[in-house]
Amino acid sequence: MEPGAFVLAAAFADDPLMTYFWPGASRRRKALPPFWDSRIASRRENGLVDLAHDAEGNLACVALWEPAHVVSPTAKPLTLLRALGSSAARALAAGRHMEHARPAAPHLYLAAIGTLPRAQGRGLASALLERRLAAAEEDCFLISNTSGTVPFYERFGFVRQGELPIGRGPIVYPMVWSK
Repeated sequence: MEPGAFVLAAAFADDPLMTYFWPGASRRRKALPPFWDSRIASRRENGLVDLAHDAEGNLACVALWEPAHVVSPTAKPLTLLRALGSSAARALAAGRHMEHARPAAPHLYLAAIGTLPRAQGRGLASALLERRLAAAEEDCFLISNTSGTVPFYERFGFVRQGELPIGRGPIVYPMVWSK
């Protein structure tokens, strides 16, 4: 399993969207590593995976991106379906709903970024974002899973594009950064 899967699993352990997919904390803890492993594998095949390490050299932050005109297919469909279990229909519907929020114009898509809780606040995610945005040749899009992270992205110039309710679950926040 990708080491980054454990980083993202810890970073998203209490995320509202992940909690919507897996309401039970025990099930969520088991499901998140294989879920993120599948998502990382798809970005390794057709996207971009950025990593940041803490001062001790341990992997502490992961960002998953899709370049313009690329939609990363599921690289490990069985792993993903096993991880989703009975939440598959809800998660796939949420994914389709969020996919419709993406801009029609070519864009770099930040699919996920997460830092280990013990390493948060040290600028690791900021460094990954700054590096990728500085090299961007087109606009960038992301969906913030919480209103609490919207100000973080706004610091980089992302602009909120309204609210997107996910079924009977959380509200997420599409955001665009213009080159």
